[in-house]
Amino acid sequence: MEKLTKVFFLLKSPELVADFQKRCGVELSDSETTSRGKANGLKTDDVNTELDTIRHRNGFSKPVASSEVVDDTFKKTNGHAKNGYCVNGTIHIPEKNGLINHHPQKCDSEEQDKQDLGKSSFRIRNKLLFTLFHFGASLGNEIFYLIFFPFVYWNLDGTLMRQMAFVWHVAMWAGQALKDIICWPRPSSPPVIKLEDRYSLEYGMPSTHATVGTVIPFSLLILLNRYYEIPLGFGIVCATVWMLLVCCSRIYLGMHTVLDVVAGVAFGCLIIPTVLPWVHALDIFQLTNPLAPLVFVGGYFLFCWLYPKQKVWNTARADTANVHGICGGVTSGYWLYYRLGWLTKSEQIQPYPLPSPTLEWVYLSFLRTLIGVLVLSVIRAIVKPLAIHFLCKLYNIDKKDIQAQRREGSEVPQKFITYYMVSIGATFLVPLLCSYLGIMREGFYHEIY
Repeated sequence: MEKLTKVFFLLKSPELVADFQKRCGVELSDSETTSRGKANGLKTDDVNTELDTIRHRNGFSKPVASSEVVDDTFKKTNGHAKNGYCVNGTIHIPEKNGLINHHPQKCDSEEQDKQDLGKSSFRIRNKLLFTLFHFGASLGNEIFYLIFFPFVYWNLDGTLMRQMAFVWHVAMWAGQALKDIICWPRPSSPPVIKLEDRYSLEYGMPSTHATVGTVIPFSLLILLNRYYEIPLGFGIVCATVWMLLVCCSRIYLGMHTVLDVVAGVAFGCLIIPTVLPWVHALDIFQLTNPLAPLVFVGGYFLFCWLYPKQKVWNTARADTANVHGICGGVTSGYWLYYRLGWLTKSEQIQPYPLPSPTLEWVYLSFLRTLIGVLVLSVIRAIVKPLAIHFLCKLYNIDKKDIQAQRREGSEVPQKFITYYMVSIGATFLVPLLCSYLGIMREGFYHEIY
């Protein structure tokens, strides 16, 4: 039991994250630390002493009295610093010489200002890993979902996308909800160097990037193997590389401890066998049942309000509203195609041979994707301000007052409505437009398996 406890605290340790960053070529910049110390009125000797302390922390022994500093900061910043950040996060600006300036916003805590000496800038020694892990992190971001899922059903297979969306939805909602139930902070900085600020106010356990980075590639692999003749061994290698890239990126960027990532992967491995056996029946129901939009869209909207109450506001609940809206739009768009008689059951015998990509397929896929992204951008640009305006009128709040929107709860339906309409555009309007232009793939109309 004692050995398990030691392993637990080792995996949870921010020093382990900092050590991984150091081995990957991420380190503090002495010059920026010195300049910040002088700017704060410290003498040169004091700056050097503070710099030695910071180096020691990044070398990487446990910071002295770090828990007291975090606790004090947490009280003075209304809980925002608990996730390893000062209030609203940080900004990173790349420069030509390889130095990346890291400018944290001011905290109310004097102790935290001293810690900022060690976070003001950092140097990237390995730009290949820096680029690779930023790409890995993007595989779990909103922009990726808005491109990846439409690309699959515009250019590959609508059934794969619809069924994979069920698993993705459960993974995102449950993973984000667990964060706000467990309320474990992200790794503290120092010793960790924060290279990302998009999700800085969210809690860390479990890593939803790791969960989705497990669920998407392995669900896709299982579904492909179910419907197509594929080289399974090669698919397993690709899915594993995808998962590892996402997981390592979260540690490299300083956003999660190793324990957060391991828990995220384990949670994803639990979700796949729990949800995947049901996706075929759910898919047929959402396409063919006359009440499917009412059931699914109503259910997804209900899930927005079944989210655990947040102790401190963060982006997790709003992000799940995006997911609910996307999945609701998928249901409605494909249901419309089926009710209009434009979507029929495939008559081919499974498993289907996996088609080889051709130059024509690449060209048409690029064209469909380009048209689709433009259409979705226009829909989002129109619907989002209209949704904000309508809901602010409904809730009787100023549409420029972001804090009031978050406090009164109008942010959640605004996100849901926006991405519901974007998703209907992706599943109904874009294929309709591509069909009118004569560039839609023929198999799109027969993808009910």
